Amino acid sequence: MNITTTLSRYDLPPRKQKTSDTDSICPRCHSKQTRLCALARVQERKRIARELHDELGQQLTALQQGLGVLRIHLGQDRPDMQGHIERLTSITHSAIDVIREIHNGPPIKQLQHNLSSTLEGLIEEFRQLSEIDCRFNQPKQNVELEPSRAAHLYRIVQESLTNILRHANASRAEVSLERRENDYVLEIFDDGQGFTLSDILPDSTGISGMRERGKQLGGPVIIFSHPGQGTIVQAIFPVKINT
Repeated sequence: MNITTTLSRYDLPPRKQKTSDTDSICPRCHSKQTRLCALARVQERKRIARELHDELGQQLTALQQGLGVLRIHLGQDRPDMQGHIERLTSITHSAIDVIREIHNGPPIKQLQHNLSSTLEGLIEEFRQLSEIDCRFNQPKQNVELEPSRAAHLYRIVQESLTNILRHANASRAEVSLERRENDYVLEIFDDGQGFTLSDILPDSTGISGMRERGKQLGGPVIIFSHPGQGTIVQAIFPVKINT
């Protein structure tokens, strides 16, 4: 993957190499420590998935039921609100499905064959909810990604659109996905108020989550933003990961 050529116009500073604290550990101890850390991470992910399913899933179900009651009571008095309530109900239902997917196994397996149409649905939902003019530039070729990598790409787009809705104060947004030789390039742009990157905490959940998903895709997630000049979230990753 030729990241240098793709990103040369941005003149990004080189990253400093850090010395690992594990360099002085003997190989046998290091291997055991690695296995224990991996096991701890798996157990923690399972615990979080259970709590999400039990606590957040229950609250979302109650919210969905409350919206149903609200739709009944407002049916005659405020018919103009029916469309908004139905969209919120649909979003709540989708959130419940996501919680179930996190709890039960890898999310969104159907993305392997329907990535473009699923992204189109996500963007259309965002467009209706936010009333922001959001366009999707689909790739000319078929996107061939394993289900797990397709899911990571989907989540990056989803998180980016959520950030636009919450923080950007934008009037226009654009999602594009294209293939450049042996790489895919994903970009999410908005014309909003932008921000100063140094003001964002390095362990910010949304940004760190997108960067971690970028690693799973096989490349970096880079954010370009400046106050008053909008924001671009860019992910570059290989078409195929050599195993």
